[in-house]
Amino acid sequence: MRFKFVHAADLHLDTPFRGISADSALASTFQQATFRAFSRIVDVCLREHVAFLLLAGDLFDAKDRSVRARLALRRELERLEAAGIRAFIVHGNHDPLSGDTGTLGLPGGVKVFGPDWEEVEVRRDGQLLCRVQGLSYAEAEVRENLSTRFRRTAPDFTVGLLHANLGGVEGHANYAPCTVEDLGARGLDYWALGHVHTRAEYALSGGAVAVYPGNPQGRHVNEPGERGCVLVEVEDGRTRRRFVAVDRVRWHRLEVSLTGLGALEALVGAVTEQVDASCAEELEGHAVRLSLTGRGPLHRELSQPEALGQLEAELREQLSRRHPPVLLESLRDASRPEVDVETVRLSGGFTGTLLAEAEALAEDAQALAALWEDAELRALGQRLKRLGVDGLEKPRPELVEEAGLRVVEQLHEEDEA
Repeated sequence: MRFKFVHAADLHLDTPFRGISADSALASTFQQATFRAFSRIVDVCLREHVAFLLLAGDLFDAKDRSVRARLALRRELERLEAAGIRAFIVHGNHDPLSGDTGTLGLPGGVKVFGPDWEEVEVRRDGQLLCRVQGLSYAEAEVRENLSTRFRRTAPDFTVGLLHANLGGVEGHANYAPCTVEDLGARGLDYWALGHVHTRAEYALSGGAVAVYPGNPQGRHVNEPGERGCVLVEVEDGRTRRRFVAVDRVRWHRLEVSLTGLGALEALVGAVTEQVDASCAEELEGHAVRLSLTGRGPLHRELSQPEALGQLEAELREQLSRRHPPVLLESLRDASRPEVDVETVRLSGGFTGTLLAEAEALAEDAQALAALWEDAELRALGQRLKRLGVDGLEKPRPELVEEAGLRVVEQLHEEDEA
């Protein structure tokens, strides 16, 4: 038995894009991007003649679905209906069943799973292809391990459609938490997961697999790189999976080093070269967060009042005129002053001694442990921990070395001022 299906999740239709000004020339392109990405998912279904489409939750960005988003969903599902392709949907924490107004009818070939576990047989020409199981969130916050409700009922290929946090992935609310062992114990062949926006696969016992396709359209700088859906081909109970990019605008985090650059025009050229290498021409637009790194004489010039802001404005204007246009989300300076550390180390004096002391402390485990018991450092560590940062939980010699180097650099800059 051979058939294909597409697995997608986290459409977040009509989501507001973070970091995009409403008056930007690209605002309209970004606002349409989630709709266009979903349309391309449907294009994949039609082109590959799949048996069905799986949508694993968070079709909408908010519990109160916008009219535009609901109509767009229906329009695309009607395209599938016309081609005889079924769609199976579960709702997640962003679009729980409690937010459904009931005013939008969906085509007959669409199955929306309710709050209770259910299994549906999928047939083609009267022949059983597989079974699809699923259930939706009744409310936004679901702390129960919903995977325990699933179970194999027959030897046929079986899919579990679930919006869940597998393995406690950081950065996502821990809704419907479960483990790889939990999923493997249910005996299903393919887990079609949603909720985590980063593409991932997990091998399960017996040759089964759990898959996150990621979201089909990045919405901010923390969702960089290509985004899409997964095309799955099933043959003799085994799956072959292929990621298909469908995003129309793409986010990037790019770094440009100041090392070896002695003039502003050289820096602008380096930025242009990096953008050319990273931003694909076939898309409709790109958004970039640019960080300046390395050491060089330009660091001092960009440290002057308003200099970085002026460079950012110039780059933003230049990049917006490219094809496809590139939106500069922000320009950040993480560069360092041009300091010959080895010369400082050998020269002695105050700065040389300071650097040597920092390096020696970093290598002395007992002294390092005593430093970490300092009351002020412990208080700082507690404040960082409340913010979700565990950088000071245990002694870290690299932080001491970095601190010594930063002080030397600061003194160097003050001497040159």
